[in-house]
Amino acid sequence: MTIRFSEMPPSEQLAVKQALFSRLGDDVSTKNPDSLRHAADVDMIATYNSTGYKSRDVMVNGQKVGTHSVRIGKGREAQTRKRLVVKDPYAFDAYVKEQAMDEALEYIHLMMDNFAAFMLETYGVVPDGCSVVEDTTPAQPPTVQGTTLRIDPDKVADAISGYLPTGVAMLLGGGADGD
Repeated sequence: MTIRFSEMPPSEQLAVKQALFSRLGDDVSTKNPDSLRHAADVDMIATYNSTGYKSRDVMVNGQKVGTHSVRIGKGREAQTRKRLVVKDPYAFDAYVKEQAMDEALEYIHLMMDNFAAFMLETYGVVPDGCSVVEDTTPAQPPTVQGTTLRIDPDKVADAISGYLPTGVAMLLGGGADGD
């Protein structure tokens, strides 16, 4: 006696679906460089690089079943920030003492760079023994971050109805029994 999938207990249905998922998962994995997904992503990114098109329809048997898109990062403008660097700790130490900060001297020695930056940012003062250094982060153009694949399983099931064994078509169709 053959039992229909929908008549199986939930744990057996889960086992069948998990087995299918495990077998197919590696082939659609974004982490596997040998997968079909990786090959499709490489092709999609090459299309974007050569044409500028970020998205295309995914077709099965002439029917649109989803989209495959390239995700683009925003990039960023060049940024310059100023910071102080303690070049002469003795001169800086004398500056701190002159500012009547003797009691904080021990702590400040541990935090010299932070204190110097605080003096510049808060008071616009460059303490003795320090100099201003400009750090520039170069501009970064927008870059490809990856791809997004959106597939509608019901549309795939409709597009390939009659091409797959009834059991597989039934699973793609959301669990309805086929004849």
